Amino acid sequence: MTKTTVSMSALKGKTIGFIGAGKMGQAILQGLIQQGFPKQSLYAADAMASTRGQVKRTLGITATADNARVVQKAQILVLAVKPQQLSEVLKALAPSLTKKHLIISIAAGVTLSNLQKALGGVAFIRVMPNLPATVGLGFSALAGGRLATATHMRIANQIFSAVGKTATLDEKHFDAITAVSGSGPAYVFYLIQAWQEAAVKLKLPESVATDAVLATLFGSAQLFADSGDAAKVLIQKVASKKGTTEAALKVLNKQKVNASIQQAVKAAAIRSKELRCL
Repeated sequence: MTKTTVSMSALKGKTIGFIGAGKMGQAILQGLIQQGFPKQSLYAADAMASTRGQVKRTLGITATADNARVVQKAQILVLAVKPQQLSEVLKALAPSLTKKHLIISIAAGVTLSNLQKALGGVAFIRVMPNLPATVGLGFSALAGGRLATATHMRIANQIFSAVGKTATLDEKHFDAITAVSGSGPAYVFYLIQAWQEAAVKLKLPESVATDAVLATLFGSAQLFADSGDAAKVLIQKVASKKGTTEAALKVLNKQKVNASIQQAVKAAAIRSKELRCL
Protein backbone atom coordinates (compact mmCIF):
# COMPACT_ATOMS: atom_id res chain seq x y z
CA MET A 1 0.00 0.00 0.00
CA THR A 2 1.70 3.18 -1.19
CA LYS A 3 0.92 6.87 -1.43
CA THR A 4 -0.03 8.11 -4.87
CA THR A 5 0.05 11.47 -6.64
CA VAL A 6 -3.45 12.92 -6.97
CA SER A 7 -4.94 15.73 -9.00
CA MET A 8 -5.07 19.15 -7.34
CA SER A 9 -6.85 20.82 -10.30
CA ALA A 10 -9.95 21.82 -8.34
CA LEU A 11 -7.73 23.53 -5.75
CA LYS A 12 -5.80 25.70 -8.22
CA GLY A 13 -5.85 29.31 -7.07
CA LYS A 14 -7.66 28.44 -3.84
CA THR A 15 -6.67 29.32 -0.29
CA ILE A 16 -7.27 26.79 2.49
CA GLY A 17 -7.42 27.53 6.20
CA PHE A 18 -7.40 25.12 9.12
CA ILE A 19 -9.22 25.94 12.34
CA GLY A 20 -7.44 23.54 14.64
CA ALA A 21 -3.99 22.30 13.70
CA GLY A 22 -3.58 19.19 15.83
CA LYS A 23 -2.58 15.74 14.62
CA MET A 24 -5.23 15.38 11.90
CA GLY A 25 -5.01 19.01 10.79
CA GLN A 26 -1.24 18.73 10.42
CA ALA A 27 -1.60 15.44 8.54
CA ILE A 28 -3.86 17.03 5.94
CA LEU A 29 -1.63 20.09 5.67
CA GLN A 30 1.41 17.87 5.14
CA GLY A 31 -0.45 15.79 2.57
CA LEU A 32 -1.41 18.89 0.59
CA ILE A 33 2.16 20.18 0.64
CA GLN A 34 3.51 16.81 -0.49
CA GLN A 35 1.06 16.86 -3.39
CA GLY A 36 2.44 20.23 -4.47
CA PHE A 37 -0.14 22.62 -3.03
CA PRO A 38 1.63 25.94 -2.35
CA LYS A 39 2.46 26.66 1.29
CA GLN A 40 1.69 30.35 0.82
CA SER A 41 -1.95 29.41 0.15
CA LEU A 42 -2.30 27.50 3.44
CA TYR A 43 -3.27 29.05 6.76
CA ALA A 44 -3.70 27.57 10.23
CA ALA A 45 -5.08 28.64 13.58
CA ASP A 46 -4.78 26.86 16.91
CA ALA A 47 -5.30 27.87 20.52
CA MET A 48 -2.18 26.01 21.68
CA ALA A 49 1.12 27.87 21.34
CA SER A 50 3.03 24.57 21.26
CA THR A 51 0.91 23.35 18.33
CA ARG A 52 1.43 26.60 16.45
CA GLY A 53 5.17 26.27 16.96
CA GLN A 54 5.13 22.68 15.69
CA VAL A 55 3.22 23.71 12.54
CA LYS A 56 5.83 26.37 11.81
CA ARG A 57 8.80 24.06 12.52
CA THR A 58 7.62 20.95 10.70
CA LEU A 59 5.52 22.39 7.87
CA GLY A 60 6.87 25.88 7.37
CA ILE A 61 3.44 27.46 7.80
CA THR A 62 2.90 30.30 10.23
CA ALA A 63 -0.05 29.58 12.52
CA THR A 64 -2.07 32.11 14.49
CA ALA A 65 -4.24 32.02 17.59
CA ASP A 66 -6.80 34.21 15.78
CA ASN A 67 -9.41 32.09 13.98
CA ALA A 68 -10.99 35.15 12.36
CA ARG A 69 -7.69 36.01 10.69
CA VAL A 70 -7.66 32.62 8.96
CA VAL A 71 -11.30 33.08 7.88
CA GLN A 72 -10.37 36.39 6.24
CA LYS A 73 -7.47 34.78 4.36
CA ALA A 74 -8.97 31.47 3.25
CA GLN A 75 -11.83 30.58 0.91
CA ILE A 76 -11.99 26.99 2.15
CA LEU A 77 -12.06 26.27 5.89
CA VAL A 78 -11.32 22.88 7.44
CA LEU A 79 -12.72 22.65 10.95
CA ALA A 80 -10.37 20.25 12.74
CA VAL A 81 -11.40 20.95 16.33
CA LYS A 82 -12.92 18.60 18.87
CA PRO A 83 -16.71 18.10 18.56
CA GLN A 84 -17.37 19.66 21.96
CA GLN A 85 -15.55 22.83 20.85
CA LEU A 86 -17.28 23.18 17.50
CA SER A 87 -20.40 25.09 18.57
CA GLU A 88 -18.33 27.78 20.28
CA VAL A 89 -15.94 27.99 17.31
CA LEU A 90 -18.77 28.38 14.80
CA LYS A 91 -20.38 31.09 16.89
CA ALA A 92 -17.12 33.04 17.00
CA LEU A 93 -16.51 32.60 13.26
CA ALA A 94 -20.01 33.63 12.16
CA PRO A 95 -19.37 37.41 11.84
CA SER A 96 -16.38 36.80 9.50
CA LEU A 97 -17.98 34.20 7.23
CA THR A 98 -19.57 34.90 3.85
CA LYS A 99 -21.54 32.83 1.35
CA LYS A 100 -18.31 32.43 -0.64
CA HIS A 101 -16.76 30.27 2.05
CA LEU A 102 -16.81 26.46 1.93
CA ILE A 103 -16.65 24.84 5.35
CA ILE A 104 -15.44 21.26 5.76
CA SER A 105 -15.96 19.71 9.20
CA ILE A 106 -14.14 16.61 10.45
CA ALA A 107 -15.77 16.79 13.90
CA ALA A 108 -17.03 13.28 14.67
CA GLY A 109 -20.75 12.97 15.37
CA VAL A 110 -21.69 16.52 14.38
CA THR A 111 -24.33 16.22 11.67
CA LEU A 112 -24.84 18.41 8.64
CA SER A 113 -28.18 19.57 10.02
CA ASN A 114 -26.47 20.75 13.22
CA LEU A 115 -23.83 22.56 11.20
CA GLN A 116 -26.45 24.17 8.97
CA LYS A 117 -28.47 25.31 12.01
CA ALA A 118 -25.40 27.08 13.33
CA LEU A 119 -24.61 28.82 10.02
CA GLY A 120 -27.50 28.53 7.60
CA GLY A 121 -26.13 30.46 4.65
CA VAL A 122 -22.78 28.69 4.24
CA ALA A 123 -21.96 25.52 2.28
CA PHE A 124 -20.90 22.62 4.52
CA ILE A 125 -19.29 19.26 3.82
CA ARG A 126 -18.91 16.66 6.54
CA VAL A 127 -15.91 14.32 6.44
CA MET A 128 -15.04 11.24 8.48
CA PRO A 129 -11.29 10.58 8.09
CA ASN A 130 -9.37 7.92 10.00
CA LEU A 131 -6.05 7.71 11.82
CA PRO A 132 -3.98 6.28 8.92
CA ALA A 133 -4.46 9.67 7.24
CA THR A 134 -1.55 10.75 9.47
CA VAL A 135 0.73 8.57 7.33
CA GLY A 136 -0.99 9.42 4.05
CA LEU A 137 -2.88 6.11 3.83
CA GLY A 138 -6.24 7.05 5.30
CA PHE A 139 -9.82 6.57 4.21
CA SER A 140 -12.20 9.52 4.30
CA ALA A 141 -15.97 9.51 3.74
CA LEU A 142 -17.57 12.74 2.53
CA ALA A 143 -21.18 13.96 2.64
CA GLY A 144 -22.34 17.31 1.27
CA GLY A 145 -24.83 19.64 2.90
CA ARG A 146 -27.78 21.16 1.05
CA LEU A 147 -25.72 24.13 -0.20
CA ALA A 148 -22.69 22.06 -1.27
CA THR A 149 -22.26 21.98 -5.06
CA ALA A 150 -20.52 19.44 -7.28
CA THR A 151 -17.55 21.83 -7.41
CA HIS A 152 -17.44 21.96 -3.61
CA MET A 153 -17.42 18.16 -3.48
CA ARG A 154 -14.53 17.97 -5.98
CA ILE A 155 -12.57 20.41 -3.83
CA ALA A 156 -13.15 18.37 -0.67
CA ASN A 157 -12.34 15.11 -2.43
CA GLN A 158 -9.02 16.49 -3.65
CA ILE A 159 -8.09 17.82 -0.21
CA PHE A 160 -8.66 14.45 1.45
CA SER A 161 -7.21 12.47 -1.45
CA ALA A 162 -3.92 14.04 -0.35
CA VAL A 163 -4.01 11.73 2.70
CA GLY A 164 -5.55 8.58 1.25
CA LYS A 165 -8.64 7.25 -0.45
CA THR A 166 -12.05 8.97 -0.39
CA ALA A 167 -15.68 8.03 -0.96
CA THR A 168 -18.74 10.26 -1.27
CA LEU A 169 -21.71 8.91 0.67
CA ASP A 170 -25.15 9.93 1.81
CA GLU A 171 -24.87 11.05 5.44
CA LYS A 172 -27.20 8.21 6.50
CA HIS A 173 -24.20 5.88 6.05
CA PHE A 174 -21.92 7.79 8.44
CA ASP A 175 -22.63 5.64 11.50
CA ALA A 176 -21.62 2.60 9.46
CA ILE A 177 -18.49 4.21 8.02
CA THR A 178 -17.53 5.40 11.50
CA ALA A 179 -17.72 1.78 12.68
CA VAL A 180 -15.89 0.36 9.66
CA SER A 181 -13.10 2.83 8.87
CA GLY A 182 -13.17 5.35 11.71
CA SER A 183 -12.85 2.68 14.42
CA GLY A 184 -11.27 0.18 12.02
CA PRO A 185 -7.61 0.90 12.79
CA ALA A 186 -8.19 -0.24 16.38
CA TYR A 187 -9.42 -3.62 15.11
CA VAL A 188 -6.20 -4.02 13.13
CA PHE A 189 -4.04 -3.00 16.11
CA TYR A 190 -5.97 -5.49 18.27
CA LEU A 191 -5.14 -8.25 15.77
CA ILE A 192 -1.49 -7.17 15.61
CA GLN A 193 -1.22 -7.26 19.40
CA ALA A 194 -2.69 -10.78 19.64
CA TRP A 195 -0.56 -11.99 16.72
CA GLN A 196 2.65 -10.62 18.28
CA GLU A 197 1.84 -12.14 21.65
CA ALA A 198 1.22 -15.54 20.03
CA ALA A 199 4.55 -15.32 18.18
CA VAL A 200 6.46 -14.51 21.37
CA LYS A 201 4.77 -17.39 23.22
CA LEU A 202 6.10 -19.65 20.46
CA LYS A 203 9.59 -18.46 21.51
CA LEU A 204 10.26 -16.18 18.54
CA PRO A 205 12.48 -13.20 19.43
CA GLU A 206 10.26 -10.15 19.92
CA SER A 207 11.90 -8.15 17.11
CA VAL A 208 11.47 -11.06 14.68
CA ALA A 209 7.86 -11.52 15.80
CA THR A 210 7.09 -7.87 15.10
CA ASP A 211 8.82 -7.89 11.70
CA ALA A 212 7.11 -11.14 10.69
CA VAL A 213 3.65 -9.90 11.66
CA LEU A 214 4.01 -6.50 9.98
CA ALA A 215 5.55 -7.86 6.78
CA THR A 216 2.82 -10.48 6.55
CA LEU A 217 0.12 -7.90 7.25
CA PHE A 218 1.38 -5.38 4.68
CA GLY A 219 2.10 -8.06 2.08
CA SER A 220 -1.29 -9.70 2.48
CA ALA A 221 -3.11 -6.36 2.22
CA GLN A 222 -1.18 -5.53 -0.94
CA LEU A 223 -1.88 -8.97 -2.40
CA PHE A 224 -5.59 -8.55 -1.69
CA ALA A 225 -5.56 -5.10 -3.32
CA ASP A 226 -3.67 -6.29 -6.40
CA SER A 227 -5.14 -9.74 -7.01
CA GLY A 228 -8.80 -8.86 -7.50
CA ASP A 229 -9.70 -12.06 -5.67
CA ALA A 230 -12.22 -12.21 -2.87
CA ALA A 231 -10.80 -12.79 0.61
CA LYS A 232 -12.44 -16.23 0.66
CA VAL A 233 -10.52 -17.23 -2.48
CA LEU A 234 -7.20 -16.05 -1.05
CA ILE A 235 -7.83 -17.96 2.19
CA GLN A 236 -8.28 -21.12 0.14
CA LYS A 237 -5.00 -20.45 -1.68
CA VAL A 238 -3.12 -20.37 1.64
CA ALA A 239 -4.95 -23.22 3.40
CA SER A 240 -3.95 -26.60 1.99
CA LYS A 241 -5.90 -29.71 2.96
CA LYS A 242 -4.96 -30.95 6.46
CA GLY A 243 -2.19 -28.33 6.66
CA THR A 244 -1.11 -25.82 9.29
CA THR A 245 -3.39 -23.01 8.08
CA GLU A 246 -6.41 -25.27 8.09
CA ALA A 247 -5.64 -26.18 11.71
CA ALA A 248 -5.54 -22.50 12.64
CA LEU A 249 -8.74 -21.68 10.73
CA LYS A 250 -10.59 -24.48 12.53
CA VAL A 251 -9.81 -22.78 15.85
CA LEU A 252 -10.95 -19.38 14.55
CA ASN A 253 -14.20 -20.88 13.25
CA LYS A 254 -14.80 -22.80 16.49
CA GLN A 255 -14.32 -19.59 18.48
CA LYS A 256 -16.73 -17.79 16.10
CA VAL A 257 -14.22 -15.04 15.39
CA ASN A 258 -16.01 -13.98 12.20
CA ALA A 259 -19.30 -13.51 14.06
CA SER A 260 -17.53 -11.68 16.90
CA ILE A 261 -15.94 -9.20 14.48
CA GLN A 262 -19.31 -8.54 12.85
CA GLN A 263 -20.90 -8.00 16.27
CA ALA A 264 -18.08 -5.64 17.26
CA VAL A 265 -18.50 -3.49 14.15
CA LYS A 266 -22.27 -3.42 14.66
CA ALA A 267 -21.77 -2.29 18.27
CA ALA A 268 -19.55 0.56 17.08
CA ALA A 269 -22.21 1.65 14.58
CA ILE A 270 -24.90 1.61 17.27
CA ARG A 271 -22.70 3.65 19.59
CA SER A 272 -22.01 6.15 16.82
CA LYS A 273 -25.75 6.66 16.42
CA GLU A 274 -26.18 7.09 20.19
CA LEU A 275 -23.41 9.70 20.34
CA ARG A 276 -24.92 11.54 17.37
CA CYS A 277 -28.12 11.95 19.35
CA LEU A 278 -26.40 13.39 22.44
